[in-house]
Amino acid sequence: MPRVTADSAAQHLTLLATDQLRIGDRVDVVPVTDRSRRGSVATRPRPGVVRRADCGPCGPLIYEAIQRDDRVDVSVWGGDRTPPAARDGALHRARGWIGWYDDQPDLPELTADHPGLRRVACQLGPVRLSRMPRVQESVGRAVLGQLVQAVEARRSTAQLAALAGTPASGGLWCWPTATALGHTPAYAMRRCGISLRGATAIHRCALDDPQLERVRDNFDALDRRLRAVPGIGLWTSAETRLALGDADAVSVGDYHLPGVVCRALAGAQGDDCTDQLMLELLEPFRGQRGRIIRLVVRAVGRGLLPRGRRRAPRAALSAHRYW
Repeated sequence: MPRVTADSAAQHLTLLATDQLRIGDRVDVVPVTDRSRRGSVATRPRPGVVRRADCGPCGPLIYEAIQRDDRVDVSVWGGDRTPPAARDGALHRARGWIGWYDDQPDLPELTADHPGLRRVACQLGPVRLSRMPRVQESVGRAVLGQLVQAVEARRSTAQLAALAGTPASGGLWCWPTATALGHTPAYAMRRCGISLRGATAIHRCALDDPQLERVRDNFDALDRRLRAVPGIGLWTSAETRLALGDADAVSVGDYHLPGVVCRALAGAQGDDCTDQLMLELLEPFRGQRGRIIRLVVRAVGRGLLPRGRRRAPRAALSAHRYW
């Protein structure tokens, strides 16, 4: 196998499926990627290229997307004994992962009543939403992000993938299957910085995996099913659905999000930035609220919309990781 993978194991992989898609906007900013030495499920090895591992019937699969001007070459690599149906399914998941199936609105038209948003929509272009290949990975990442800083969530994500996942080519790891998660005891997850509440939620979702996969595209049904699991509330459900392509998912209860959105859209500051105000400001964009949030966060990160000033020192890392 040529250049597309990063280690000597690449020679044991076969090109199973490939496709060429017309995507003009940057594909490498769409999917979630990891930056860990051990336990990375998806990476961005260089600008314009994204790569991830996924479980297959005959061993790990590698999805890769390479941007070439206004087109993207999508490839699936894996064992040569992989059945044709599994190859087609993997290519379908790879397309969804880079946002090919995202039904994008006309953002400048959608934000026409808000001059600031319209300006950044014209500057930044489309906001393409990814679809995580597996529900277990999307809900697992959301659970690991509960009540911790982003650096802790990334660390726990990598540790869980290395603990219960499967190593793949290029230094990547497949996210643990539902069976593997169900057989991983809570005390082992605890050493990955995962609370007992989080481990219980992951175990319950692993048991419910067939039903979650069945309703993954019905976001209302998925929301109800997720929130019936102890340890999963509004925030975790919204984060899970957004990772699966729900353009209207709003992460109510987030520590930073109300401040970012309310400051950018209405100039509010401090205690005025509440979930209720955030929902009121996003109401005109109902149906695309999650996409608008992504646009706002991206614009704030680029300095195109105002960012609130830090009012306190950076919080210490959670003590529960170090027992």
